[in-house]
This record gives sequence, C-alpha cells and structure tokens, in this order.
Amino acid sequence: MAGARKCYMCDADGVTREHVPPLSFFPKGFRTNLLTVPSCRAHNLDNAPDVEYVRNVIVSHRDAAGEAHRLAQDASFRSFERRAALFARTFSEVTPARVGGEETVVFRLDVPRLNRVMEAVAYTLHYRERGRTYNGRWRVFSPTLLSAKDVRGIPNNWPALREMVRAFPITPVATPVPEVFRYGTHTWDDGRFAYAFEFYGGFQVFVWTRPPEGDDGGGA
Repeated sequence: MAGARKCYMCDADGVTREHVPPLSFFPKGFRTNLLTVPSCRAHNLDNAPDVEYVRNVIVSHRDAAGEAHRLAQDASFRSFERRAALFARTFSEVTPARVGGEETVVFRLDVPRLNRVMEAVAYTLHYRERGRTYNGRWRVFSPTLLSAKDVRGIPNNWPALREMVRAFPITPVATPVPEVFRYGTHTWDDGRFAYAFEFYGGFQVFVWTRPPEGDDGGGA
C-alpha cells in the first residue's frame, strides 16, 4: 500500500499501528487478524481517554448484542469498578424513561467525544482503502441514539433524518471480526462518500465527507 510507512493522519513516520476500530473495542477471543494502519505515536495515543469513554457508552446501549458485546461490556464494568469517577462522568444525569415500551434509563452523551472517535475510525479506513490521508472533515450521525425530544415524546425532525441515512444504498465491506465491527460504504456521483459503521450487531454510526471550502478533500 502506497505510503504505508507514513502515519494515517500526518506526514510523520508510522512507527506504530493503529487498530480499526481501536483495540479496546475488541474483547479477548475476538482479536484475530484485526485491521490496522501505520500511525505516529501521537495519533495512536492522543484520543485514548475518548476511546475508553465511547467504548463504554456503546457497550451500555440496549441495541448492542452478542457474545463479543457481553465480553466487552464485562471489561467496561470492570473499569468502572476500578475507577468510580469514570462511572460518574460517563453516566451523569441519568433519568428513568420508557423507550419502545420498556422501562429503562437514559443519560446525556458527550457527543463531541463520540464524534472524535468515529472521525478517527473514518480517517483510518480512508487511509487503508486509498493509501493516503484524507485532509477534509467529517459529519457524524448515529441513528441509534435518541434526542432529548425523542425521550420526552416531543415531535421533532430526528426520526426523518434516521430514516434518510438508513436508506443510503450501502455496499458492505468484509471485516475480520463482524461481531464487533462491520461497515459499508456509499459514494455519491460528485465523489463525496460515506461510511456506515455497526458495532456489536446493533449500534450504528454514519460518517460522511465534508471537505473544506475550495478543497476536494484529497480526492475521494
């Protein structure tokens, strides 16, 4: 792959490997032949706190399922047992709610942290597939998540947006551990493209290109 010795995010030497998605998403027993890209040390480690937070949020969601999810959730709960402050920060503002006819609880999500991790996954996939960095930006949306209006039963535009992104004609891509992570792609006629991620068989995230003004985003 062209440029394999350079970091997936910058021109520094790729002296280490970044997993796609990050390694902590994969529990023991599900770490065979994982996707990786070359990375400098900074871009391998600088979002580690966000990765842990996002992994914990995803494995706590009611749409995640399967044995890989259970094992990852066990690891997440063990981290909460070791660090009570982490649990408090992750599940602040917990509120009882009824969702889909079931009694549950909802909590406020730190969306910028989720976005940073999903953008990083998109950058790694772009590098792996195209052999070069993507110098544009991304938009991130998870149809799995609910808004405050959804929880309160207030009419809003989020259901329509969820249906729209789920209707994209996605081309699936084979991944080594689909029980943890699988994805697909969609390309528009103008060259813009999108990724559809699925974690643990149910948690969905869509990420699509948003090049800077006057920039083609590195060529899609």
